[in-house]
Amino acid sequence: MGKGQRHSKNAGVMGCEALSYSERRALGFGTVKERLGKDSIGNFDDCCLTLQAAVDPVVTPEGHLYSKEAILENLLAQKKAIRKRVVAFEAQQQAASDKTQHTAAVHEAAQLIAFDRQNHMGISETTATNLKKAIEHEDAVAQEPGGVKSVVAIRDNADRMEGLKAFWMPSCGPKGLAVVAPPPDLDTHCPASGKKLRMKDLVQMRFTKVRDGEEGKYMDPVTKDNFTNASKLIVLLPTGDVVLKETYEKCIKPDGKYNGTRVRPKDVVELKTSGTGFSARDGDKGQSSKHWTLGPGSGRQDLRGQHASAR
Repeated sequence: MGKGQRHSKNAGVMGCEALSYSERRALGFGTVKERLGKDSIGNFDDCCLTLQAAVDPVVTPEGHLYSKEAILENLLAQKKAIRKRVVAFEAQQQAASDKTQHTAAVHEAAQLIAFDRQNHMGISETTATNLKKAIEHEDAVAQEPGGVKSVVAIRDNADRMEGLKAFWMPSCGPKGLAVVAPPPDLDTHCPASGKKLRMKDLVQMRFTKVRDGEEGKYMDPVTKDNFTNASKLIVLLPTGDVVLKETYEKCIKPDGKYNGTRVRPKDVVELKTSGTGFSARDGDKGQSSKHWTLGPGSGRQDLRGQHASAR
């Protein structure tokens, strides 16, 4: 009978037919998912910034792998940007403070002028109030970006505009609104996770190279098994050694020691799998997806129920 309770609207009247779930999927409704191919997946030892094999690798507390030089350059660039934002924010605060002091000084001067005119020239209180408001208004106009600050400037502008043939003048355009910058964030952040990251949080990693004549690049220092892109790797923060997750669970975690060094659960970080600049595969992001609410989709189904004309 279709969807909903209003059967009269779903009973097959032309232009109001209800679509089945398979028909809506054929029209492109729903989420389309696709597993990432090998070309879109990085290697386990790739740097998250350079997307190449990490040189002098370091790991963050969240398990992201970087080349030491690349991440240090990134953090230094962040610090330089922070200093620029701090300088701009301080200049903005100083300008706001100066404007407040100037407005207070103009208000005080306007009150003195109005008081003088009222007591020495005999003007009414209403006229004195209007005089004070006019002085404050003129000062506010003069402080605006397009404000004219003197009669001489008005005359000069009038003479210049007579000789210009442009149909649009900046002085006649909309006035730019002042952008109030928020207080800058003083912390540096991990480029991959966006979380707070300091240089001292980086831990030097030590991969164990495979023996001469064997295939592969790195191996587990305990079981001597080669690492692959499908391997789940664990970084032991006290020593920086990289082992298989299975090795850690079976050989290191029960005793809490590795080569005589104490390894607590909080001293262990699971290495995030690498990705590319097009699609990441960290954790559950091993596939690309896109959601379509409603649309023509693939075009494999007639536009039945989409208010199509009679055939």
